[in-house]
Amino acid sequence: MDFTPLFPHSSSSSSTVSPNGFYVLTSVGDRLVVRLTQSMQVIRSWRSADSEQELAATSEPKSKKRVLSSSSGSMADNQDAKSSTRSLQATIPYLGNPANKPAPGTISDDRRPPLLTSISFSPDSLYVCALLRKPMTSVVFIYSIEADQLAARIQIGAEGVATGDKAVRWSPSGSSLMVWSDWNLRVTIWPLSDTQPKPVQLHHPKHGPQIGSCISPTGRYFALLCRQPGNFHDHVGIYDTVTWTCASLFQLSTELVDPTHLQWSPCGRYLAIVESALLDYRVELWSPTGSKLGHFLPQPQKSILAHLNPSSTDQHAHNPPQTLKRSHSDSLPTAPPCTRKVSSQTNQTNQETDTSGHVGLGIRHIKWRPGGEYLAVGGWDCKVRLVNDLTWSSICEIDLSEITNARVLNEPREWIGRTRGHGIIPFDVESSNVLPSPLKADFSKPNPTIGIKEIEWSPKGDYMAIRNDAMPTAVFIFHFRGSGSTSHSMPLDSVPPQPAVPLRPRLSSVLHFATPVRCLQWHPSLTQLVIVCATSAIYSWLPLRPGLAPSSFNASQPSDYCEGIGVPAGIPFNALSIQWNPAGDIMLVSDKVTFCLAFPVSEDAENA
Repeated sequence: MDFTPLFPHSSSSSSTVSPNGFYVLTSVGDRLVVRLTQSMQVIRSWRSADSEQELAATSEPKSKKRVLSSSSGSMADNQDAKSSTRSLQATIPYLGNPANKPAPGTISDDRRPPLLTSISFSPDSLYVCALLRKPMTSVVFIYSIEADQLAARIQIGAEGVATGDKAVRWSPSGSSLMVWSDWNLRVTIWPLSDTQPKPVQLHHPKHGPQIGSCISPTGRYFALLCRQPGNFHDHVGIYDTVTWTCASLFQLSTELVDPTHLQWSPCGRYLAIVESALLDYRVELWSPTGSKLGHFLPQPQKSILAHLNPSSTDQHAHNPPQTLKRSHSDSLPTAPPCTRKVSSQTNQTNQETDTSGHVGLGIRHIKWRPGGEYLAVGGWDCKVRLVNDLTWSSICEIDLSEITNARVLNEPREWIGRTRGHGIIPFDVESSNVLPSPLKADFSKPNPTIGIKEIEWSPKGDYMAIRNDAMPTAVFIFHFRGSGSTSHSMPLDSVPPQPAVPLRPRLSSVLHFATPVRCLQWHPSLTQLVIVCATSAIYSWLPLRPGLAPSSFNASQPSDYCEGIGVPAGIPFNALSIQWNPAGDIMLVSDKVTFCLAFPVSEDAENA
């Protein structure tokens, strides 16, 4: 793997790679910098202060720059438009009234330069956007890479902008910008083309930009957990991302008291809605048209150790009927309601389910398997349950706390210092197979260090990586034999009918690192897992040791391989996050103040 030199940026989230892989965008203070990924040459550079001065000095009515304002809801050159927050200016400070002064005793530091956040590329990689937060009026800048100029500016008024880097996003088509307001007031869709001159407001979202919303796999629809005036039940709104009209709006069941997470299946036919972990262990499955398909509750005394081959999975062979064919068309996907013969097994009675022991230990993380036929549900009880889309019941249960014997790959001690960041060191296979000791959770504080923190499927769905918060230095990797993963290399609509094959998880190995894991990601198309641990190295896991033929793979005798690759930085560098481009030939490695690009090298190129 080859690395570029280090370059500065404002934070670990202030760099991103374009979807086409040609550019890398970074923010350094109030400046945006666009570089070429192959040479890291600067081709564009903009400063937000210069853009404001340029825009203020430009008074031509035929200017191509679009200036949008949330106060007027239209073009900012309409001076006669009344502000929607004008009645609040005389009473509430810092809500768009420039005349309001800081309250007595308020400490402000004007020496700190403004920072550009929420930077991103448009889906076509032709435009970039960045958010400049201000106490009174935040501004979103949109620049054109080809024209090398400011294309539009959005002024966010009294409602403010939600916290986090996901508060400003591009729509899937790239023709509009989605901005989450503060206090969960609304989601504003700002048009960037002349076909839709006015912004669209989606009112009363239940959560902020981090949770409670998702986009369909095709990018045609946007699902949002929301509330309706005069109705205390939560709703889900499905919006067309082209016209931003409401395609479907339905009320959730009364069993969901406080839904938090919303996740669209990769096949586009199911919506998984998760109840708050403080109330119950419950996930409901809905179709985008508003039909409830089923729900999942944990079953008592059915724990299956994943490192054993569970025999109970044989009776849950997955063979989807013709009515559940995967579809990626632009029409709103539909699924029949839960009227199948097995529906009586899905909605169990209170005597058959056990939820009393999960109050306060509900669901923490969910992840659909590629294809959408299985849903991995991770809870605060350190268990992962696999739910199938036929009965919406658990076919197996992975309890990480009960695993006592496994194949452990240990990171060599102090190898980074010995190699000075220029070496590639393989992990040691632990002969004693002793797992790392879990941390003792402090239940007197919120968010104790327990539970399933992250679940990531490989692109083909034959491997699953799990992070347990009680073991921050370990990554559990499971292999699913007989999962029929080869069919995922073809388009979902062209997959031929597969024979009934059970999904059998087996613990492949446990990766043990010297420091806590900060981020992990699968390669977009290959079975390769990349991990960073806030050190000057990246770690690569492969299911087969390099140099071995694929025909020599034997599931009963694991031959997986993990290695540490030093980043030749020359200065202190602690990798905190990684990001692959869609093609998988460029990887962005970031720490708090610097970043670099990594280019995977094939075995043929290394031997040449």
